[in-house]
Amino acid sequence: MHIRPILETDLDELFALYAHYTAEHNRPGLSEDRMAEIWREVERNPGVAYFALELEGRIAATCILSITPSFIRGGSGYGVIEHVVTHNEFRRRGLAKALMEYVMVYAWNKDCTEVMLLSGRDLAPAHKMYEQLGFDKHQRTGFIKFRPKD
Repeated sequence: MHIRPILETDLDELFALYAHYTAEHNRPGLSEDRMAEIWREVERNPGVAYFALELEGRIAATCILSITPSFIRGGSGYGVIEHVVTHNEFRRRGLAKALMEYVMVYAWNKDCTEVMLLSGRDLAPAHKMYEQLGFDKHQRTGFIKFRPKD
C-alpha cells in the first residue's frame, strides 16, 4: 500500500474509480481537453490536494482535501474532505481509514485547525469509520444545494 498525490497520468483511472462512488448521471463524459483543463486548475490551486492509495498496482482509494485560509482561529485554515471512494474490489480492508489518517496528518501539517467532510446519508459503514477516526457528526450540521438545472 502506498499513498501519494494524484498525478496527471492517473486521471483516466481516477475518473473510472468514480463509478464506484456516484451514479452515472453525475459522471458525464469529459473530453481529454476538458480533463487537462480541470487538471491545470487543480495544479494552480495550492489549497487543493488529490490523494491516491495504490494497492496491487492500481488506485484502490482516493479523496480530495481542500484547504481554505481563514481569518479566525489565529489565521489557520480549515480543511474539507470530499469524494472519498474505495474501489468495490478493495472495500472492507481498512484502505479508506488508512487514506483518511494520512490526509488528516497532511492537513495538520498544513496548519488546519479543523477538517470537515460530507458523506452520503445512507453510508452507515463509512459513517462508523469517520466516527472511529474522531469525526463528530453532532458538532455541525451540513447543508448542500445544487446548481439549478438549465
